[in-house]
Amino acid sequence: SAELIDGAIDASHLATDVGGSLIKLVTQTASSSSNIAFSSTYITSTYKSYQLHWQDVVISSDGGNISGQISPDNGSTMVSGAVYNYWRHYSNSSTSSDTLLSSGSSSNTNMLMCGTGTGIGTATDENGAGWMILINPFGTDFKHIITDSMYVNSGGNVNLNKIYTTIKDAATYNYLKISPNTGTIVSGTFTLYGVAS
Repeated sequence: SAELIDGAIDASHLATDVGGSLIKLVTQTASSSSNIAFSSTYITSTYKSYQLHWQDVVISSDGGNISGQISPDNGSTMVSGAVYNYWRHYSNSSTSSDTLLSSGSSSNTNMLMCGTGTGIGTATDENGAGWMILINPFGTDFKHIITDSMYVNSGGNVNLNKIYTTIKDAATYNYLKISPNTGTIVSGTFTLYGVAS
């Protein structure tokens, strides 16, 4: 299980989900940013899988969310067509006991990450956090992404998002962009790790 080290969650055990150790590649800090992007400098064939961790994420639009898109050519062309196939589970502390909602789409235009459901709040201390595993972006089959996040919504309720996405495209990808559905990412820290086998 995760342990607290110097006030932070030790998430190294998450690497066992894809069979290796986490190698920190880069951290980016948002400051009223239209997006956060990780280029081919970091997403290479060196690692078969990657993990992205984010924390203290606040966006300018109350009740909004963040999502991702990928690119095969270092951001020149973003994959934004209906190729993101997902299934999600979500709930919050205002629902009745044991209620877990779910929904899916076979033709979404991005990968859901955090805030899907009731949205991230913008009041003091309301924010989102989570992690994503991007499995084998340089493989020649469809790509799989596992996302686990939580956030506090505008009503002060704790929310969970568990999202499973398949990118229905066999191209290789070397670029990941995270954007809010509207407005900017006011603040937040995003750290990309390679998973060493």
